[in-house]
Amino acid sequence: MSGDRAGVGGADRGLCMKKLLLASSALGGAALIAGPASAADPIHLTVGGFFKEAYMVVIDDDGEGEPGNEHNTDGFFNDAEVHFTGSTVLDNGLEVGARIELEGENDDDQIDEAWIWFSGGFGEVRIGSDDDALANSCIVPPGGTGNFSAFSPNQWGANTGGAGAFSSNTVCTGVDSKGDAQKIIYITPNFFGFQLTTSYTPEQNAEDHVDGVGPHVGMPAKPEGDSDSDVSAYLTYSFEGDNWGLTWGGGVSLEVGNNDVNPGGGLTIDINGQDFYQTGLTLTFGNFAVGAVFEYFNDITNFTESLGPLFAHLEENAWAAGGGMAYTYDAWTFGAQYSYQKTNFHVDTNAGGSDAFEEVVQRAVVTANYALGPGINVDAELGYTWVDQDPEVSDLEGIDPDYDAFEIGLGTVITF
Repeated sequence: MSGDRAGVGGADRGLCMKKLLLASSALGGAALIAGPASAADPIHLTVGGFFKEAYMVVIDDDGEGEPGNEHNTDGFFNDAEVHFTGSTVLDNGLEVGARIELEGENDDDQIDEAWIWFSGGFGEVRIGSDDDALANSCIVPPGGTGNFSAFSPNQWGANTGGAGAFSSNTVCTGVDSKGDAQKIIYITPNFFGFQLTTSYTPEQNAEDHVDGVGPHVGMPAKPEGDSDSDVSAYLTYSFEGDNWGLTWGGGVSLEVGNNDVNPGGGLTIDINGQDFYQTGLTLTFGNFAVGAVFEYFNDITNFTESLGPLFAHLEENAWAAGGGMAYTYDAWTFGAQYSYQKTNFHVDTNAGGSDAFEEVVQRAVVTANYALGPGINVDAELGYTWVDQDPEVSDLEGIDPDYDAFEIGLGTVITF
């Protein structure tokens, strides 16, 4: 259930995965690899992870047929992972390791992410089940906590159903059908504040054994309609001045290759590949931080079905943007965030004309986080979410066009 990277207390995947890379040159790294490869020590296993728990109260529309009708108005919600990590440093300086993340609930996907890595002066290479470059490195504004945010929080209390392109106002999503599909990731060393992350996903649905990437004979089949492969790149820049700092990031996630489906009988389906673009900027001034973010989702759905002279074309595009701020005072951090997501749908046929509508999901939250102790945080939120459609057709997307909700949340995040 991990969402977009959130600021204070939001060390979901980002804080656990990112490490300081050696700043020596690529030439020096190549020289290290060429040297003796014996290990001074065997790989040692460490255990870490997190547990997030939240109590939420939601006050929303409750009329017959509306999203809030007969929904529980409060509840407890949790998310937990146990991380098994092992690594060693060889005599030539090359670090080799492996990481497996076990879900703490009875999820369908019991293993969240799992990969091996090799790191040194050349940077870091990961191979396995992990997010793509954009989702791994994306910059999100401050003001969120481990449980609560205006973007993709761990807990989204409003009953917005399938409103918009995504279930939350995400600003850190790549094109993989399964976000943790098997891939290779390369992270460069940090050059004067710049760092580039790239990834290649051979098959965007291939994540675990049942997807054909466990023990197998032959290569896993790619379902019709999937791209041949996915690629992603994300560049970040960080600068620390005198009592101020800047962090910027920007990147792209692309489907590459043929997506078309040919079921036979004269029917053809031509599918355009997805391409997503994201950028974010955060500025810090002492104890105060402020930032903004934007992501554009091109061709979330874009295909044309043809059967003889008949055709139908469906297209869906979206964008999300927002900002946030945070102020830290002793063990307290106070934050505020706002996000806006607009989705455009268009259907065109030569048999029944065309139809189009847009859907907007907006969300605003104020948050507070208290560092109770090392790795122990208590957080809270007040949030308001509202959805509008234009034109107002209430049966589209199963959401009332004038839906709104107010939520109150209190939670804790334990990192170990």
